[in-house]
Amino acid sequence: MSKSGLLAAALVLMLGSAVMAADGDPHAKGEAPALPPGPKVNGDVYIGVMNKYLFRGNQLNANSSFVTQGGMDLTYNSFTFSYWFNNQNRANGYAKAKTTENDAIINYALPELLKDVTINVGAQYFSLDAAEDTAEFYARATYNTLLNPTLGIYWDFLEARNDGLFYTASVSQPVPIIQDKLTLNLGALVSYNQHNPSAAYTDLDSRSGIYSDWHNYELSATLDYKVLDNVTVTPSYTFSDNLSSNAKDVGIGAKNCYGIKAMLSF
Repeated sequence: MSKSGLLAAALVLMLGSAVMAADGDPHAKGEAPALPPGPKVNGDVYIGVMNKYLFRGNQLNANSSFVTQGGMDLTYNSFTFSYWFNNQNRANGYAKAKTTENDAIINYALPELLKDVTINVGAQYFSLDAAEDTAEFYARATYNTLLNPTLGIYWDFLEARNDGLFYTASVSQPVPIIQDKLTLNLGALVSYNQHNPSAAYTDLDSRSGIYSDWHNYELSATLDYKVLDNVTVTPSYTFSDNLSSNAKDVGIGAKNCYGIKAMLSF
């Protein structure tokens, strides 16, 4: 190739590089291509004090004690990994508090299958001091409209001798009081027990779940106050009572549960 041909080829390459650089091609500048941002991990940690530990209408602490409850949540993509604990005062002074429960939960939020419907599925493991450890699979579906109606089903696959199912139907509604600062949350729930031992049990037959019948209802109110953008203080109140004579026979009765917690989000 002649010198003039080589010069022409060099000019073509230089012009091509200049055009690509003008079009933003990173390779033209000797740079690696920018990668899209990866999924972000979000989470929170929280701690609170309650006058009672209520679970499905059962009071799981001594009458003369209070409980400390707390935990953390980590969310990555559609998965949330959670830890929760309950410490009981046992009426012997706070220094004598003992961990009475540790729970581990994994939750997956399904992609939207129906418009405005959110479905969560997961599993939770209950590690208990005073009872046999157990675990459940669950599924919850929420229609994202007024009152956010939610249906839930829980299956004890570890300890239940019979069906081991528990069903809930609930509604909830946030009521903004001060925009982005103070929000009142109102809720109501009814439940049905189908031989789930975590809902109904006796010392003599702790794994049968005892009965299949309406179980309890709950009325709740919480007040979220954002102290800082990532710090929220929440006082709460829940009233629970039985929905059937079978539930009453295993100790599900009128209970008032109240307390306060603080949460740090990140």
